[in-house]
Amino acid sequence: MAAATAAAVILSGCQAQQPITPDSSSATAPPTSAQTDEPTAQESAQAWADETFGTFEAFTVTGSGAEKIVFPDDAKSGFYTITWAPDHYANEQSGAQVYGEDGTYHEAGMADYVGDSASVAYGLDPSVGPAGWIAVGPGAGEWSITVSPVSALPALPETGGYDAYLYAGDEQPVVFSTLNSGRLNVRQFNGIDPTDSILPQQDFTAVGTLLAGPSVVNVQLESVSPWTRSTN
Repeated sequence: MAAATAAAVILSGCQAQQPITPDSSSATAPPTSAQTDEPTAQESAQAWADETFGTFEAFTVTGSGAEKIVFPDDAKSGFYTITWAPDHYANEQSGAQVYGEDGTYHEAGMADYVGDSASVAYGLDPSVGPAGWIAVGPGAGEWSITVSPVSALPALPETGGYDAYLYAGDEQPVVFSTLNSGRLNVRQFNGIDPTDSILPQQDFTAVGTLLAGPSVVNVQLESVSPWTRSTN
């Protein structure tokens, strides 16, 4: 509704005051409804992750050496971040590994890294059944593991480490490569089947096609050198 400015004019003598007709040119336009910002690509990927893999309250477990961490019923899909004490990799069997409820080995859930911290997504491939637990190796020393929902993953960057990410971009040919040494293993998951669109190579690069998102990308490597991502 246009806002009219109420005004009065005082006429000479005893003539009554008369209202002035408002100037239509000065009327205020009706307010428009507030426009909602469109979600970003990362926000859309996070919503997809919650719908596809579910969500739960993140939790942290600390320990030393061998231990078995059983996933709660609402955390059969997610990602875990493990932090080791310095020089842990000098010991044998210092990594962590996800197993299925039936005791099967889930290769995608392995975190065996020469650096001090790594993250990996698990329970993303329905063909291998639900994830059951994380087994930490006896040579791991002091460690801390935080288990989080898939939607808490960061967006896939141009360079990174032994980590898991959300990807919301278009299909594109890519090359993942390290600066010094260490082969890469890159896997992409869409919640329906494992795409395995990027395969490990012997020349320290992973070459393939990054399929259109939303999806989860696991990057596992043997070197502390960061990897870089470029168009093939």
